[in-house]
Amino acid sequence: MMKRTKGALIAGTAVLAMAGVGGGIAFAANSTPSTTTTSPAPTAPATGHQHRAYGRVEHGQLTVRTKTGDQVLDVQRGQVTSVSATSVTVRSQDGFTATYGVSSTSIVRVQQKVSTIANVHTGDRVAVAAVHSGSTDTIRRIADAGPAK
Repeated sequence: MMKRTKGALIAGTAVLAMAGVGGGIAFAANSTPSTTTTSPAPTAPATGHQHRAYGRVEHGQLTVRTKTGDQVLDVQRGQVTSVSATSVTVRSQDGFTATYGVSSTSIVRVQQKVSTIANVHTGDRVAVAAVHSGSTDTIRRIADAGPAK
């Protein structure tokens, strides 16, 4: 079970890095995951093998420790199936679909440039990092790589 937890943390951190969750990248890399172990597992820099695994991450959920307590993040890579000023729906290659709320604090990057949700379109490839609270997922960051090839 420990291998799965560590793998999920590494994969989740990779997606956050890919989505560019600002200070969250360094934070997640230096944070202790919420697990049932009694001692924190050290976080090592990613190796070439781990970098290749990042490209295969489709979706998941992880818990990170913040200054104000634990925070649950949902991460997903996939294709936009619908988008509006208030929400984005993404479908991963394995068929998993999720809808995320867009707020005034959501950070949008399109083709690696600061943008707005109005520039995210159906069919675009995206990576999402969203704060999970109750039954709501609100985008913290969305990185849009443009139309699917």
